[in-house]
Amino acid sequence: MMVRHLRGTGNDAMALAPVAAVGLSKSFEPRRGETVPVLRHVDFMAGWGQMTGIVGPSGSGKSTLMYCLAGLESVSDGSVRVLGQEVTRMSRARSARFRRDHLGFVFQSYNLVPSMSVEDNLRLPFTLRGVRFPWDRAAGLLDRLGILGLRRQNVTLLSGGEQQRVALARVLVADPEIVFADEPTGALDTESGGRVVDELRAFADRPGHAVVMVTHSPEVAARCDRVVRMRDGVLAEAGSDSSGLDGQEAI
Repeated sequence: MMVRHLRGTGNDAMALAPVAAVGLSKSFEPRRGETVPVLRHVDFMAGWGQMTGIVGPSGSGKSTLMYCLAGLESVSDGSVRVLGQEVTRMSRARSARFRRDHLGFVFQSYNLVPSMSVEDNLRLPFTLRGVRFPWDRAAGLLDRLGILGLRRQNVTLLSGGEQQRVALARVLVADPEIVFADEPTGALDTESGGRVVDELRAFADRPGHAVVMVTHSPEVAARCDRVVRMRDGVLAEAGSDSSGLDGQEAI
């Protein structure tokens, strides 16, 4: 059983953090005999009750970092611990179960089931696990995200921004310990993006929860408790807030 409320200070902080990486490296081999490094000995830590933003230029390695932290990408070297578990040593089946039971993901591609309505997309994970669907919680989420009136609509009839909000609601209604989000406001207008960030902010503020998010938006980064900046596969800078983030760097 995972423990949601671990806290640590000093040397214990890395070990007790919900997400931590030490010496994380990742390389790809596009052609035989050719190695392209994407992450170079990255140390990373996200805290409980916090929203951590990852920013940097396109191609800097920020999305690859998040995918490696979440166990969605294998690593070339280093260690990644999530909820106290060494995810880099898990088998593929165990990693899939771990992600299903404890983590939530918001992708740019939405990953919704196109043959289903909004409500059925939210219900599906609960149905597959044989668990009661918390409709009251789901309805509250959909309402705050401005899409409750669309709950009977097939998701293929929705705009990209509406689908993104459905994808977020599906993740949050399951109440995972950690949410990993890749550009969660990228397809949204200012108002809808604000609603999405409000929900992620409220989720992260709850004890025993955390959000790790890749973003290009200085406004979104400003809502984070901590921002790390990637450049050329290296953790170029870390801060307790987003001060100093300029729009040019984040693009």
